[in-house]
Formats: sequence, C-alpha cells, structure tokens
Amino acid sequence: MTATHETLARPASLGNAVIGSPDAPPLIVSLGVAALGLITLVSLVPARRGNRGALTAVVVTRVISAVLAVPAFFLNAPAWVTAVEEFVVASTITALVLVHQQGRRPA
Repeated sequence: MTATHETLARPASLGNAVIGSPDAPPLIVSLGVAALGLITLVSLVPARRGNRGALTAVVVTRVISAVLAVPAFFLNAPAWVTAVEEFVVASTITALVLVHQQGRRPA
C-alpha cells in the first residue's frame, strides 16, 4: 500500500477505530461510556443485596448511557450503531420499569 499525502496528513485515531466511521465519537466519549458500564457492573451485586447507593449508581449510569445514545439517531450513524443504541435505550427503559415495580412490592 502506498501512502499518499492525504493519508499521511490524517492519521487514524482510536475514536474512528471504535465505530469505523469518520463521524465516530471522540475517544473521551467512548471511554466515558465504558466507565459507565464498569460502574454499573461493579454496582450490580451490592444493589441486588439491597444497597440503596449502589442501586442509585446503577440507575444513574444507565440513564446517562441512554441519553448519550440519543445523538446516534440524528447524526446519520451506521445502521448497526443505531441498532445497538436502540437496544441500549430499550433495555434501560425496561430495567427502570422493573426496578420501579420491584421497589413497590411489599417485603
């Protein structure tokens, strides 16, 4: 492969590698979403055991993640990205409904 002036002037970034599109989110956004997922995973077991702070952390991180997914619907993202973001939003809404119902059940 021969490098042209254009390919040398525009090096590939990690942000573009994440989605494979020139319109990829900035690397900091991708790392932030990964951190939200990690916080959720770490908080799941304590939340299941009744820790209210951990439950709050799970709810807040999932809502933030769903809100960060919304721009994909308006920025002409590839179809597979839109499908993943639809799943994120739908699963967040489902989880919040289930958490709300669980909280309303008598002990």
